[in-house]
Amino acid sequence: MHFHLPKPLHGWREFAGEVGIIVIGVLIALSAEQIVQTLQWREKVRHAEQAMRLELAEDDGPQAYGRLLIAVCLDDQLARIHDDPRARASPDQLRAWVHSYAPPFRTWDSEAWKAVLASDVGSYMGPEKLVEWSAAYRTVPSLTEWNARETDLAAELRDAVPPAGNPSPADLQNLRRIAGQLRVLNDRISRGSQLFLARTQRLGAGVSTLDERSLQTNAKAIYGACAVAPNLNATPAAQTSTANLRGFVH
Repeated sequence: MHFHLPKPLHGWREFAGEVGIIVIGVLIALSAEQIVQTLQWREKVRHAEQAMRLELAEDDGPQAYGRLLIAVCLDDQLARIHDDPRARASPDQLRAWVHSYAPPFRTWDSEAWKAVLASDVGSYMGPEKLVEWSAAYRTVPSLTEWNARETDLAAELRDAVPPAGNPSPADLQNLRRIAGQLRVLNDRISRGSQLFLARTQRLGAGVSTLDERSLQTNAKAIYGACAVAPNLNATPAAQTSTANLRGFVH
């Protein structure tokens, strides 16, 4: 038995040409769709990075810069409380020192970064860029934790000295303990802030010159000459080789 294949209306050559045109059309349509999707994801990445830059430069950044400005001032206050109780200061002077210690409490935000992690935007950034953004935000949880702990300890410091009369030896010992812990936290927050600012600068999310000048003026008005503008071009202490060998020491 012989089977006869149906002949195309205009011949096999014309039929193959028509199929080729259809295939090419489909490929062009798919390529166009892919290009549109690529452009859409690029735009989403651009918006996500813009949101993160705003969050880092205008919210978290000024907090970190301000903390570096006054880090020495806060440590000087704590050193005075820790090292000098009853040596030269009267109980009233000691109470004044304790109640004047008021480190700033700030929230450290990462909402824009959380939005990136909750979406597919990160996978379109490329691994190197994603790591850079991750590095900047990696310091935020620690800064949040240390700042909250510092606030609690500052409240304990104020309660460590009785409101009237002479502090007991136990009061003074407790005062030294709390002041010492606060010095460690101040050092951690200042080092973390320095590292944070170094990483955000590389992402074009540094603090504006206007904000820097405003913070410097206000810091000097509140704390005096101890408020010194940090050198943002210096290698962060947390990235030096000695950071792997030696911790906080006074």
